[in-house]
Amino acid sequence: MFALRFAPLFLFATSFVSGAAVVHKRSSTADIETVFNTLKSSTDSILPQINSLVAGGTASDATVTPLINDLTAALDTATASLASLDPVGESSKRQSDDEIANLVAGILTDITNALDGLLGEAASIPTLGVLLAGIDTSLNQVLRGLEQLLAGVLRLVANLLVDVANLLRSLALGLTLATLGL
Repeated sequence: MFALRFAPLFLFATSFVSGAAVVHKRSSTADIETVFNTLKSSTDSILPQINSLVAGGTASDATVTPLINDLTAALDTATASLASLDPVGESSKRQSDDEIANLVAGILTDITNALDGLLGEAASIPTLGVLLAGIDTSLNQVLRGLEQLLAGVLRLVANLLVDVANLLRSLALGLTLATLGL
């Protein structure tokens, strides 16, 4: 009988403990920006190598495939990193969204320009279509992950990429174009 007096107190205390386990801290735009800065660092080491192969006329399946695979892996790593974050709350600043949009648009522009150089070497890279399809899939996943975290930011990215849309089309990056609404 004496123990029954403490049952409501016990239930009250456990409701706080179980409720605390459900509380998630929302990610910040800084967390998202860190993911894209890491991706930019990776692309900044891969893309110059592709550009060098194109400029030197030495682009071939053997030289390009490992670099494209590295680029795809970097994009997939960014996708996994974005998936580990929680959506950013409405309190995020518009300026932060603009900064992330500019960063993402810059990365996409750099990737597109480097891959566009490979089109002229397509005769020596028979698997180029397959490699580009892999890049398209990975880019699409990164963009979709970004949109889940920062709703509406893809509109900003798309506005910045209007001039690059034709290059995306020539590379047949249809998934990426569709996700951006271009």
